[in-house]
Amino acid sequence: MTLEQKQEQFDIVLENVTWTYSGSSEPAIKNISLHVKSGEILVVTGPSGAGKTTLSRILNGLIPHFYRGEMSGEAYIKGLRVRDFDVSVLASKVGLVFDNPANQLFTSTVLEELAFGPENYCLPRDEIMRRVNYALQFSRLNGLENKSPYLLSGGQQQACAIAAIVAMMPDIFVLDEPTANLDPEGTELVFNRIREIAETQHKTMVIIEHKLDYALPLADYLAVMNNGEIVAYGRPLDVLDKVELMEELDLQIPHATEISYWLRKRGYRFKEIPITVDEGVRSLRNLFNSKHIPNNPTFQRNTGDNPVFSEVAVKCEDVWYQYKDGSMALKGVNIDAIYHGEFVGFIGKNGSGKTTTAKLFNGLYKPTKGRVTVFGRDTRTLSVQELASQVAYVAQMPDDQLFAKTVREELAFGPRNLGVPEDEVMRRVEAVAEELELKPYLDVSPFKLSQGLKQRVVVASAVTMNPKILVVDEPTTGQDFARASAMMMLAKKLNEKGTTVIVISHNMDLIAAYCHRVFVFYDGQVIDSGPPREVFQREDVLAKTSLKPPQVTSICRQLRDIGFPGDIITIPEMFEYLSRVVG
Repeated sequence: MTLEQKQEQFDIVLENVTWTYSGSSEPAIKNISLHVKSGEILVVTGPSGAGKTTLSRILNGLIPHFYRGEMSGEAYIKGLRVRDFDVSVLASKVGLVFDNPANQLFTSTVLEELAFGPENYCLPRDEIMRRVNYALQFSRLNGLENKSPYLLSGGQQQACAIAAIVAMMPDIFVLDEPTANLDPEGTELVFNRIREIAETQHKTMVIIEHKLDYALPLADYLAVMNNGEIVAYGRPLDVLDKVELMEELDLQIPHATEISYWLRKRGYRFKEIPITVDEGVRSLRNLFNSKHIPNNPTFQRNTGDNPVFSEVAVKCEDVWYQYKDGSMALKGVNIDAIYHGEFVGFIGKNGSGKTTTAKLFNGLYKPTKGRVTVFGRDTRTLSVQELASQVAYVAQMPDDQLFAKTVREELAFGPRNLGVPEDEVMRRVEAVAEELELKPYLDVSPFKLSQGLKQRVVVASAVTMNPKILVVDEPTTGQDFARASAMMMLAKKLNEKGTTVIVISHNMDLIAAYCHRVFVFYDGQVIDSGPPREVFQREDVLAKTSLKPPQVTSICRQLRDIGFPGDIITIPEMFEYLSRVVG
């Protein structure tokens, strides 16, 4: 097929595209060839730093027209040669949602943000408002039309950025980690809307995503990237069947798929590899029944659910907080105790008060009403500098926290300010960089890194301070599962040495694997708390807060009638249980 024929048949045509950023000796992507037909949904996954974001920038012309570097090969979008048309022209064809939504929000209100694109198309007012209202419904931002995008939670900002693109209704949607900061309900809503747009409007979609359990049911094709190259491409089930590759890259595949692989290695056969919870339930129900499963086979659950602690690190007493725009973020938060040495999780919907509460712990915010104490001292009487030696806070958006010329300086800044000797500062920097796979980037500007790498840098810069309390807001944003796990393992090591760790996350798999306790936020209050195993069994709480337990938990709960225990919360527990069942 000639290049001209490909341009007629495909919306996206990339032929042997290689791109090297200015100042870099290695290409970010190399020899990428990709063809996507109109109406197809392509999901792109791979480790952090694999080149996925660079690929997205080519698709709307940011490369080569905005970013500096060297490009070879050819890229065509809807028949337009990317080299020949600037971003303003290509933006009418391709809507790109960045991996950091704050980078593309700029107006005074949510309403203005959603109307900006259609207004620039000079559409009639009625059509503009129709699109804006649809985008508001799409993003669950009804009621926030007059709020500044900069005062939204991280998840709401992401929803707003997606909605702004939806309102423009381009032919092609390129979504770079579109749900990285969204709660489970928001994630499911976005993917349902993506399906709706693809099916009813025949839009072409390129979705860069680590959450394969949500993305794969929509995908026509799956591409796996590593080291700047596409290392696997095809129908999703065919790509997932390359088990060794997926394991080698440490990609998180859906629990239902992972369970089927484990059983297949032991001789069990499946008509079709499951991806969703419902498919996993059907597959396991077909394989097992009450005759096959022994009554209550014993297996080793996590024994660290209920460790004993004594010293209170943080306490909240009827805490209220009101933002300058008048919105009440917290409405009487009560936390009797977060104990020194605990590893706790804050979970709940976007905008429920998790981040606001965490910012009270290090003095970034002061309560409008009520009292917050850190190791018995009222935070209202302490400065941010005084609290910094006790509490390190890692922001949800890494760009809000980065400022140094190099990653090395970024990691060294905190301990230097605390008066740590220089040789100890350097020792900490090297050790943490090694732990988080940042050594190759120590002399690189943090602003040149991918969103996932930036996230690792800000976590590392907090860890080098050796705080008594480490608060990490969405530490896994933009990370592949291996690096997210590495980050949580580092937090666990710090926790085992005595650091109190508070993690705000929508990743229930990591919450289940690492947290001693979780606090459930809803509408500015804490409505429940307890070990993850117990909280994930409370159907009324999950329903009210739109939380979803790990996929493996949902599968097991639906199989309780044939003997599966409903309180399994991690894949290792599931494998331990199945080993008792199948021998």
